[in-house]
Amino acid sequence: MRFFAVLAALAALPGVALARQGLTPLGNPGELVAAESALAHRVHDKGANAALVAMALDSAELIDPVRTPARTWLKTHDAAAWFVDRQVANVWASCDGTFGVSTGLWQGGWFALVWQRQKKLDFKWLLADAAPLAAKPPAPDWITGKVADCPARDTPMPGPPPAPAGADSRDGRSVDGSLVWRSTVMPDGSRALRVWIWQAGAMQVVLDRATAAGPR
Repeated sequence: MRFFAVLAALAALPGVALARQGLTPLGNPGELVAAESALAHRVHDKGANAALVAMALDSAELIDPVRTPARTWLKTHDAAAWFVDRQVANVWASCDGTFGVSTGLWQGGWFALVWQRQKKLDFKWLLADAAPLAAKPPAPDWITGKVADCPARDTPMPGPPPAPAGADSRDGRSVDGSLVWRSTVMPDGSRALRVWIWQAGAMQVVLDRATAAGPR
């Protein structure tokens, strides 16, 4: 029911409002919800590791606690715990629909996935991060979806602020620059995941997850 509630609410999203003003944003949060739903069905049918591999880009990375090729990590670790009581809370789509981010809660903490639209219009994930939470917040009653504002044509889009010195930090952005993400791993093992979208003429932070250093 939560999936259909999201689809019914899409008409109220900023991207749809822009379309009424004559623009044609292609980002659709419902597609990201559908990708998460497809992942959940694969987990149920094939198991967590097989599902993650099937829906990952060849270059996908996991942060746990350091940056690791996802397929390498999944050969030696069990991701099943990430799907216990898993609930998606938020999805953000770029204006052009080329990339998106989903985040939410699982039994032990939070998770986030960065998704890229493929030529067949399905989505595959390219970055995953998850970590425990000392106090788990209440489960969301519904999924909140947002589409980035469409930038003006031929206007250079701003990037994120400089990365911390000495960090293993990697940035990514949608083709139109309306959605930007950064994953950062510090030398002490602490890490952060931040996501920005273009709204009201500026890049606004919509996700900022910092994880303290833990045992390696």
